[in-house]
Amino acid sequence: MVDVYATDEMLAWYRELTVSEANAVDRSVRLLAEMGVALEHPHSSSIKSSRYPLRELRATAGHSELRVIYAFDPRRDAALIIGGNKSGNARFYDQIVPVAEKIWEEYLAEQKAGKHG
Repeated sequence: MVDVYATDEMLAWYRELTVSEANAVDRSVRLLAEMGVALEHPHSSSIKSSRYPLRELRATAGHSELRVIYAFDPRRDAALIIGGNKSGNARFYDQIVPVAEKIWEEYLAEQKAGKHG
């Protein structure tokens, strides 16, 4: 088991989900908490276009292809950075990765300053 934390950006996205979308994301997050770094495809995969070791949780609800960008912090906790729906968006990763990297940098700086756990 790993501890799972969510950024404010992730929580804001999550609050906008439908019930079925939230349930799909919840299932993926539970798997991540149970499996940690051993969680593999098709539930999780690496983000190749990032300069950080970011990963994505992959959830589906109806026609929604939900993705939660996450990473393991220096304590090996899972940090859910931001989520999005990649359905029909060929530029999804081009758009979300820079945002996720910026949030991740802020998260790490805050953690180093003692603001997280």
